[in-house]
Amino acid sequence: MRLMKRIASLVSTGIILLESATVVVAQSCSLPSTYRWTSTGPLATPKSGWVSLKDFTSVMHEGKHLVYATTHNTGSGWGSTNFAPFSDWSEMASASQNGMSVAAVAPTLFYFTPKSIWVLAHQWGPTSFSYRTSTDPTNANGWSSTQPLFSGKISGSSTGCIDQTVIGDNTTMYLFFAGDNGKIYRASMPIEKFPADFGTTATVILSDTTNNLFEAVQVYTVEGQNQYLMIVESIGANGRYFRSFTATSLGGSWTPQTTSESKPFAGKANSNATWTNDVSHGDLVRTNADQTMTIDACNLQLLYQGRATNSDGNYGTLPYRPALLTLQR
Repeated sequence: MRLMKRIASLVSTGIILLESATVVVAQSCSLPSTYRWTSTGPLATPKSGWVSLKDFTSVMHEGKHLVYATTHNTGSGWGSTNFAPFSDWSEMASASQNGMSVAAVAPTLFYFTPKSIWVLAHQWGPTSFSYRTSTDPTNANGWSSTQPLFSGKISGSSTGCIDQTVIGDNTTMYLFFAGDNGKIYRASMPIEKFPADFGTTATVILSDTTNNLFEAVQVYTVEGQNQYLMIVESIGANGRYFRSFTATSLGGSWTPQTTSESKPFAGKANSNATWTNDVSHGDLVRTNADQTMTIDACNLQLLYQGRATNSDGNYGTLPYRPALLTLQR
């Protein structure tokens, strides 16, 4: 009888220990109030015929980094490419660059979970913004025909609508974009209607000087924080840099977080990059590939475009290259 009680006691203790062992609280971090980074040098150079690699969008796919980017040739032609998937950022230099037959400039890549389809959004299609779908995002030329993502226009902009990003919560998909005019715009639709055209109208949600809100807006879900992060590229006295804003709802108002060139989200002042003055259009490394655009604030990394400090000339042919920032905590 005592033996049976002893066994029962051990079993009970084992169950308690097992239950205790399986209660794991996932760690999440709040965004820092100030940012300090380390930077790699250039991770890749354009293949023959191209002079620039820029506007990066990046996801993890089957355990490897999958990157799409804008390209520019030696003349006046814009294009786009993907990189063959690679396991480590040090392998980006040797990953094949696979040009797209139909350009997807300033691409945004994500997996739309509700319909189990990959989406590639971009600018300069038949409408202001367009999208294509695929079941294999590694095939640069395996995307569907171009479909309208936003058919509207904006006024007071020399470029028109540029640099879209798309993000969703549980009920709604949102389109954010810039116009090189000191404004950030937003449109939305019910998640069950996506992918489709966001329509012809958008709301101005941020307004400032042209240099302060220039382009390359990106929006992310901060993992475990009931918070969203927006970064926007700005033009400073010492180069391009990112300012940041936060919100508790994608459809709500945005609060400035780090908005000065001297204390930016990411820029010359805090990147520790010596090869470039610009910290320009890119993408934070996400924890998953889906439409929530989720980032881990404990392990922030930014894939960005930079260029040699002594480079100058026509914007299209500036020698932009990919590089990676890693947050120092």
